[in-house]
Amino acid sequence: MIDIHSHILPGIDDGSKDMETSIKMLKMAEEKGTKTIVATPHYIRGRYENHYEKNFDLHQKVKLAAKNAGLKIEVLLGQEVMLDKYALNLCREKKIRGINESSYMLVEFPMDELPNDALDLIYELRVLGIKPIIAHPERYEYIIRSLPDINDFINEGCLFQINAGSLQGVFGKQVQKCAKLLVKEGLVNFIASDAHSINIRCPGLIEGVREAVLLDKDIEKKVSSNLELMLIDKDIEVSMEKIKKKKSIFQIFKR
Repeated sequence: MIDIHSHILPGIDDGSKDMETSIKMLKMAEEKGTKTIVATPHYIRGRYENHYEKNFDLHQKVKLAAKNAGLKIEVLLGQEVMLDKYALNLCREKKIRGINESSYMLVEFPMDELPNDALDLIYELRVLGIKPIIAHPERYEYIIRSLPDINDFINEGCLFQINAGSLQGVFGKQVQKCAKLLVKEGLVNFIASDAHSINIRCPGLIEGVREAVLLDKDIEKKVSSNLELMLIDKDIEVSMEKIKKKKSIFQIFKR
């Protein structure tokens, strides 16, 4: 299993607090069947301004510590980017980069309200040759309130990553319902842990994937194929149908 979203680099964002915690998280991930994990520290202007070079140095230290601890899990590097015009400029300067230096980038937006320029920013990102993967859309309040709003992201060619914990109810019932509906509607391209600690938001995908398979028996195969293509920087061909206007998260079990 490959996990493309985790906060395992120590002391750099709201994830692992120190190297000891990072190694515990990696060990937990390995024990739960994860063979490759991508460290995706936040880039949020004014809060976590972690440029790629800084992340790379820390990533190398984590890889060495994991090896010394006898772990076999492969640790790759990416970033989770809060997308704004300043982040776009840093992408142009290569201070922000995609997963494993590929054209695929994990991006996020504020949870409570989508910025007016969000779709323009995604368009500009794609002009730069970057393929955006929207992190945890099931947690965005505006998507929960109006699921058809995700159609705007579909129109811009975005891919979607949901959290395994969302499918398990870690973030509450509404987020869980939204995550399940996204699976059911074929709008999930990746499932990741978004691990932040060894406690509630911990590494591991298997439980979340099992929940997803109950709703879409082919999702594990589809996600695995997407992961393989992403890691070798090949195009992921997807066909996602738009959500009809009447659809809401409260209709998930009504059909």
